Amino acid sequence: MAGAPATPGREPPPDAATREARRAVRRAVRRAVRLAAELERLDGNRLWIVDTPRGRVLQKLYAERGGALRCRVRDLLARLRGGKSGTRAAARRATERRLLALWREAGCDVPRDLSDEHPELVNGRTLVLEFVEGPLLARALREAGADRARRDGLLEAFAATVRRRHDLALQRGEAGLIQEHGGVQHVIVTGTADTPRLVTFDLESAFTLRRDLLPLIAKELAAALRSLARVQGRALDESVFRDDLRALVRGYGDRARLAACAAHYLRPRGAARLLWAVDRALEEREERDGGKYEVMAVLEEVAGPLTPSPR
Repeated sequence: MAGAPATPGREPPPDAATREARRAVRRAVRRAVRLAAELERLDGNRLWIVDTPRGRVLQKLYAERGGALRCRVRDLLARLRGGKSGTRAAARRATERRLLALWREAGCDVPRDLSDEHPELVNGRTLVLEFVEGPLLARALREAGADRARRDGLLEAFAATVRRRHDLALQRGEAGLIQEHGGVQHVIVTGTADTPRLVTFDLESAFTLRRDLLPLIAKELAAALRSLARVQGRALDESVFRDDLRALVRGYGDRARLAACAAHYLRPRGAARLLWAVDRALEEREERDGGKYEVMAVLEEVAGPLTPSPR
């Protein structure tokens, strides 16, 4: 049956293929609009593995965390109360780029910043990083299970790298060499079983410059021990945890510094006593296994008594 004749002065009605093409364009536009809106409200970063002519790289997008007001309040509190770098997306990107350069200059193993080599993948919200293939240290420990020799080797190597970095931080007075968000979940294990390479990542937040760095070292160690306790799951096996801490103490080497860090949490001085007492009471009330006070108490037992010189 013949189609309806075209009205003089008007375009003929589109055929089926044209209508479908227009619908496809409208769907694509709607998807793009939704994606743009999603990027504006992303609560956390996004990572993509990208294959390039130069090899595989990791593209990291720094997103805001929460709404505009919440982001501003969190950023202000972090700077004033927490003594930390900014928490907005642009600030975290800048901090990570600065710390990657600082850590590599200090000989610490972190992913290379390849942003200058891949400008097509970089904008004000992204960086391009070296893709390091391997399991997280937390996963490697879970897979090691009851293999004490394997667990000890991994933990001693990890602790030795942390000790070296802490030594450099104290020598230089550089708070940026102390990881603000450390732990076994932020280390990649690569290399061989005999000579593992431990690559630390997640450096988008940093402590600001302070005269006394020991409290910051204590915070990093407490976070690392808590992450180690969580490797076992919900129920903490104290016997396994103590053996793990013995390996960490052997690898770290400086028992006096470890004991001083434990004392920072367990026996605070001055005005911090009241805040610490309230915080510890809340932790005990919630009956959380692997809380910072619990793990630091075990660390003090394993590391031994505090010597007169904590450094």
